[in-house]
Amino acid sequence: MPHKARTLRRYYDEVWEQGDLTAIARILAPDARTRGIMGDVPFNQVELAELVDVVRGLLDDIEVSMPITVEQDDWLSALVEIRGKAADTGRDVHLSSQVIARFAGEQMVEVYSGVDSLQLFEQLDLLPENAMAIMLGGTRLG
Repeated sequence: MPHKARTLRRYYDEVWEQGDLTAIARILAPDARTRGIMGDVPFNQVELAELVDVVRGLLDDIEVSMPITVEQDDWLSALVEIRGKAADTGRDVHLSSQVIARFAGEQMVEVYSGVDSLQLFEQLDLLPENAMAIMLGGTRLG
């Protein structure tokens, strides 16, 4: 496995699966920015650690796989599969994400993650099932 894919694998293993928030500083460059679950809002390392803590409070038994990775120059692209269980109900959760990361040496300096937040919150029973279809029909939630 090329080093960029190994580094991203470590990120998911150590940070998201194991909850080792100190690993963020080893894997991401000090000035790295990540974007994803909160749309276009960039996160620094401290904010990312807070996000991981919140998500890990909602999900148990997180397992991440990367069935497809593609590296070119300083960039890595990956299809990411996330599985876990809703912390309060035990319901299975399964999400797909696409991640693009730029590297400087061994560390990631930019991470863009396309996570379907609606699907996550539906599976956590925090939104009704098919929330997107409901809203596309003009119904307001809330």
